[in-house]
Amino acid sequence: MFNNPREARAHARADKAYRKAQRPWYKKKRFILAALVLVVAGIVVVNTSGGDSGPTVTSPGGAGSAAQEANAQPAFPGATKNDVVARAGDTVDADGLKTTTTPLAPGDSTLGNTLCTTVTHDNQSDEPSTFSGGLDWKLQSPNGAILSSTFTGSDNLLQSGQLAPGGTMTADVCFDAPQGSPSGQHVVLLDPSFRFSSDRIAWLNTL
Repeated sequence: MFNNPREARAHARADKAYRKAQRPWYKKKRFILAALVLVVAGIVVVNTSGGDSGPTVTSPGGAGSAAQEANAQPAFPGATKNDVVARAGDTVDADGLKTTTTPLAPGDSTLGNTLCTTVTHDNQSDEPSTFSGGLDWKLQSPNGAILSSTFTGSDNLLQSGQLAPGGTMTADVCFDAPQGSPSGQHVVLLDPSFRFSSDRIAWLNTL
């Protein structure tokens, strides 16, 4: 027993300190805080380094696209900082899927005027790649109108499906081109539906 309340309080504090000192190292606050700091730092490193360096653009001759020289990508109305901008004929490599579009040209006009580009997908990744000719592709006209792809203009239209690793496919994507449509910069836009990235790929054409 204790002679007075002061001794009892002193003993209680000493007992609490002893118990705290005897706790396993992994239950101590300092260790827990240090572990949390390390976990957060690891997440930041994973999200900001290595891995995905973003899509790259190459011109037909193998050099870097003029669209990326001197950090001066050619702009178009509605472009965002996340858009990857190339020129017609350039190849864009996005995570191993290399996509090339030819310059826009008039397509079959039996059912109305069309503009078509020939698309080549070359899957150099280790995973199947999903594509959709009907949903993924748009055409932005010089007046800012964004048109969906059409089901006319070619007998070899790009369909929907998957491309196995190492596979290559070439097909056409066409758009309506009303008589008297304005001349100027036309932008072929690839905005895949089944991709979590916000990046669009834009190929610039001057007609």
